[in-house]
Amino acid sequence: MNVDKESFASLMSLKEQLKVKQEEEARIAAEKEQKRKEAAAKAHEFENAMKELGVKKKIGREDKVFHALPKPAPIPRQRYADEKAVLEDSLSDNISIDHLLDSDERLSYRAPSMAPDVPKKLHQGAWSIKGTLDLHGYTSEEARLLLVEFLNEERKAGHRAVRIIHGQGFGSAGRKPVLKEKVPVWLAQRKEVLAFVQAPPYDGGAGAVYVLLAP
Repeated sequence: MNVDKESFASLMSLKEQLKVKQEEEARIAAEKEQKRKEAAAKAHEFENAMKELGVKKKIGREDKVFHALPKPAPIPRQRYADEKAVLEDSLSDNISIDHLLDSDERLSYRAPSMAPDVPKKLHQGAWSIKGTLDLHGYTSEEARLLLVEFLNEERKAGHRAVRIIHGQGFGSAGRKPVLKEKVPVWLAQRKEVLAFVQAPPYDGGAGAVYVLLAP
């Protein structure tokens, strides 16, 4: 086979071009592989760092990172039940306070350490009424808990005199004044209650009481 010089030169040029192209492709492939290895190394380093921080990796359709949050503390249900039981037991419905009430035209009570005229002064407004608790619509158990919570909060706030509306029982079953009878009994059992008296007609009358709290 005879090949002239021009054809031979063209063939050599084609080989050189092919060699250059192959070298370029090899270089590009090597760079891609290097980048892949670097990315894999960074991903591995990141995953290890997340593990040290308590972060978990979950695989789904795509990789997602979720922080491992601490579990909330369990609700102390038994403790709450115990405190509720103590609270309810501390305010009995089964005691008589007739001997503690002053014999006058209004329902009134004073602690042994208080002067005889304290209920009258309370009724006349010697202490400004700062807070009111309306027990309309509540059951006896709900009212008992609300009353104790109310007295505690009012005393913490520094309030000396408050009003408690117990109603006259017109909306109760059989129209019996349940809370009207129980509220004075509960109040007389509280150490922070120094006195209480039926509210004036313009402020609830027979359906409410003014209560004087210890400082």
